[in-house]
Amino acid sequence: MAGGPRTPDAAGPAKIRVMIVDDIAETRDNIEKLLFFEKDIEVVAKASTGREALALAKQHRPDVVLMDINMPDMDGIAATEALLSQVPEAQVIMMSVQGEQDYLRRAMLAGAREFLPKPIGAEELYSAIRHVHRLASTQRRYITTAPPGAGGSGEDEGAHGQVIAVFSPKGGTGTSSIACNLAVALRLLTNKKVALVDGNLTFGDVGAILNLVSSKTIADLVNRISELDRDLLNDVMATHASQVKVLLAPPNPQTGELVTSDHLRAILEMMKKEFDYVIVDTQASFQDRALAALDMSDRIVALMTLEIPCIKNIKLFLEVAELLEYPKEKIVLVLNKADNRLGMRVENVEANIQHKVALQIANAGHEMTLAVNQGVPLVISKRDLPTAKDIVALAKLLSSGLAAQTATTAKKTEKAPEKSGLFGKLLARR
Repeated sequence: MAGGPRTPDAAGPAKIRVMIVDDIAETRDNIEKLLFFEKDIEVVAKASTGREALALAKQHRPDVVLMDINMPDMDGIAATEALLSQVPEAQVIMMSVQGEQDYLRRAMLAGAREFLPKPIGAEELYSAIRHVHRLASTQRRYITTAPPGAGGSGEDEGAHGQVIAVFSPKGGTGTSSIACNLAVALRLLTNKKVALVDGNLTFGDVGAILNLVSSKTIADLVNRISELDRDLLNDVMATHASQVKVLLAPPNPQTGELVTSDHLRAILEMMKKEFDYVIVDTQASFQDRALAALDMSDRIVALMTLEIPCIKNIKLFLEVAELLEYPKEKIVLVLNKADNRLGMRVENVEANIQHKVALQIANAGHEMTLAVNQGVPLVISKRDLPTAKDIVALAKLLSSGLAAQTATTAKKTEKAPEKSGLFGKLLARR
């Protein structure tokens, strides 16, 4: 095993430095043998306990830690939390003979980037190590290259987060599933503070999709709107295993009706001060509350599918957006459930609606439904699936575009009239 901190390697790129933590010596040795012939990976340390892992991690500063979840003195979850507080640049892959979803959630909540059930196949192990290392490199490049003031921690004076509305003028296009997966993908990709708002205030599904149970919802903020501050906001929001903070919809439709567009604006304004990215799952309507979210958004991810009713509604939405004077770059048109067997060419649709499709998300109806039923987002449970990769690509597209965002959208929002309803807004602009 190589020891000591990383040093530049004149002969080629630096290897991925791995530490193996498992209380069974045979398992440690077998994993080391699996990695021995991988030219871009080297095992720098092996630990038999969680406490030993902490000491070796500080000494060797590994890039990736393979952590067993079940150990006698300190289990893998506690060890991961402690290790990442001292070696935050490390990426942890949790290993366990138990494959239950509860273990996965606990591992992600502790800060693990991957979860591998034992026995682990060689290709699966190589793929996971390279994936989390590549993810960490992407985060470092993003933070290094982002212009001053772009994103930020949300703590500095004048810090201004970005609001992304996921919207479709037609129900059934998958806005809630995409919003949930997009929020998690942005968190994993940028390591920044990400919030998710269930903007469907009558029949919100975000809590069910993410398997979040909380007695506190947006209604608790509305009841104390005059006291709204960061502490109250963070107290009400639930925390997903990915560290995305989630503002859930009210428990029933009648309570949801009490949330007004003014309430939503005030809450989003506060969230922009607290978070780098705020994803809003927006209901399919042009009512005041949906318009408030669209008006305040820096980007609108407009979802469509290759169905005539949806294409018709998207065309109408684009016409309305132009009348509302939304900048063209504000709308990111995304084709969801993309499938070339539907008898319709994307180029023909683009010509018809006079708007380019920025990105296509592959159809994976069965896998997405399974992920929803298990309460684990597809970008975590099936990250190698084309659909999951497409959602990560959307996160990259949005984060890179918003890093250079100007104040244009904010100025448009400031000039928006106080007229209520879609027709009031349109008439006020004449």
